Amino acid sequence: MTLALLTLVGLTHLFAMRSIGLSGDAAHYALYGAYPAWSYFDHPPLIGWMQALIEHLTTSNLGLRLWPLALILASSAVLYRFTRELFPEESPWLGFNAVLVLQSGIMFMLMGMSMLPDDPLLLFVLLSARALYRTITLDQVRGWLWVGLWFGLAGLSKYTAITLVASAIVLMISERRWSQLRTPWPWLAMLIALAAISPVLWWNWQHGWISFRYQVFHVDNPQTNWSVHRFLVSEAIQFLAYSPGIYLFGLASAVLALRRRGDPRMRLLLAVAAPVLILLDASSGLRVSLPHWTAAGWAVLSIPIAYWLQRYWGTSRWLRIGTYLSAAYSLLLGAVILSQFAAPWIPFKTNHNPLADLYGWQQAALAAEALRTRQAHTPGTAPVLFAGDWSYASHLAWYAYPTPVQITTHRLHQLDLWYGSPAKGARGILVVPYQFHGNISSWRAKFGHCALAEKLPIDLHGKPATTYFLYSCRGYLN
Repeated sequence: MTLALLTLVGLTHLFAMRSIGLSGDAAHYALYGAYPAWSYFDHPPLIGWMQALIEHLTTSNLGLRLWPLALILASSAVLYRFTRELFPEESPWLGFNAVLVLQSGIMFMLMGMSMLPDDPLLLFVLLSARALYRTITLDQVRGWLWVGLWFGLAGLSKYTAITLVASAIVLMISERRWSQLRTPWPWLAMLIALAAISPVLWWNWQHGWISFRYQVFHVDNPQTNWSVHRFLVSEAIQFLAYSPGIYLFGLASAVLALRRRGDPRMRLLLAVAAPVLILLDASSGLRVSLPHWTAAGWAVLSIPIAYWLQRYWGTSRWLRIGTYLSAAYSLLLGAVILSQFAAPWIPFKTNHNPLADLYGWQQAALAAEALRTRQAHTPGTAPVLFAGDWSYASHLAWYAYPTPVQITTHRLHQLDLWYGSPAKGARGILVVPYQFHGNISSWRAKFGHCALAEKLPIDLHGKPATTYFLYSCRGYLN
């Protein structure tokens, strides 16, 4: 049944993804593959290396979505095997139910369609949890070699992997396995993990440790006070982005795991899930967190969620009602999103399609490049393409590759390392999508002069889903 479920998920994803463009994140990480490096400004390099492999074969929108689909399916398979290994005395349906819980999360569905650092991180966190179970809980000390490998690969995926170190320390304390430190295996694991992340350390040493400074500023911004409002908004986003069931049952399962401290399996699951959730939820008061940042924590909690649902299913009427309501939410919202991806059918108002970011960037990039080429034949500095933030710039840079695309803000970003920052007096084509056009004055104000050169509507059902405004600008004000 698990294989049938994952096959259905894979086919559904492929059908829905065949015609939509890339999101800003996906375009950004596709550029990682176009510019392979030891590491990058905002993330470790594994996602770029993986994209580089697929881009040798294809750069199509569908082709670039094969990695995230493969990773979410692989994570589901590992989740199934791990659940069966943890609870061999339970019904084999428990593994299937854990995968079903995971796949019911809207955020997990979307992660299977767009490449994010959280996609490989999710796989390696689950593999790390499985290795920690064998090594610390079952006292199989040679398993530390696998711990080192999975920790290292998780560290190459995303900096959030640092929470796995906290998980290992908590487990060493709770299971009283300090004697393992008198063996060579934990130390060899540390060397393996350090060797795996050495490209990140080397690159950052060469670039003044900018990634680590950026991440610290991301979490601890001295100019921002912790806000209950931002924290509650972040929690509401997670509630809706995964599903009410995953969020509420996940928190309940964590509480039940705390109450059942005598079970080392529950201690393990809580030790792996809690650090990432605590870190990101605590920091969300400083900056509203994106829902995929906590994906690894919710994925691990899908096991105790399935366990407690199976254990109390026959005795709790409210549990069944809550499960049915959450399932209906996931099925309905998932069906709407997938069908809208596959064949847009909802008659949104002109230029008010909420998925507008997925449409028309290739056409806009080609039109902007044609205008830039025309501008290059007039006297002045070599023109480039401009965008007002990194997401829009990534869209442009991917579809106009290898034309330089610069961000008009002064905040350092990966695109500044590839294409440089705008110089005083620079000129080029500024691309503004409709969804930002109301604030165009803030982008145009970066230049001494901007004139509308072209307006490009992107039609769906005979009306524009969005419109791109292309401005010919000169005299960048540094």
